[in-house]
Amino acid sequence: MVAEIKVSVIQGSSLGPASYIVSAADLLPLTTGNRIFKFADDTYLVVPTVDSSSRLQQITLIQAWAATNNLKLNCSKSKEIIFAARDKRGNSADLLPPSMNIERVSSLRVLGVIVNDQLSAADHVTNVLASCNSILCALRILRCHSIPDASLQNVFQATVITKLTYCAPAWSDACSAADRAKLDSFIRRSKRLGYCSQKQPSFTQLLDDADDSFFDYQDEQRACTSAICT
Repeated sequence: MVAEIKVSVIQGSSLGPASYIVSAADLLPLTTGNRIFKFADDTYLVVPTVDSSSRLQQITLIQAWAATNNLKLNCSKSKEIIFAARDKRGNSADLLPPSMNIERVSSLRVLGVIVNDQLSAADHVTNVLASCNSILCALRILRCHSIPDASLQNVFQATVITKLTYCAPAWSDACSAADRAKLDSFIRRSKRLGYCSQKQPSFTQLLDDADDSFFDYQDEQRACTSAICT
């Protein structure tokens, strides 16, 4: 007996990511060189140059898998980005885009981090600084409503610093000297405006702290795994 499915998981619910992980367990790459990365309800297909001819077949396979699982591949929201070495970027123009109306882009937001086809953090830094400047405008309004300086600085830490350091170990190495200078300049300006403490570390120090926290966490995870195996 086959039951007809008439309802689905509400978008944004806590069951959504877990349900997707379970249902997507059998979504596998077409060739051994291709890789499929699944994060909650986001799926990323990585195809190396040697297997570039398999792109359309791989997407067709994903589309068929979605149909089998009562899902639909939304090609209008799917994007393609090509990463190439600097001396080979001109060759990417010869690579025809896949069909099904999938747009080729020069930058892509991956789990909140903007990645461009040059593997530079410039686009992400520009986007983050624009967002943080908007937060400073909101902080100025809070100051006009006589919020205490200590509370204002706490809001700055919870919003601006959190946004600046989000996934920092993943993109900080792609920052140019000019990008780091812009971020450090933003911190200095925030200090002059009184939105953060004068003891606030520079952005470079924040990156170093984020890296240390990341590797400390990795060491703790390996220690826990070793203890369990023992």
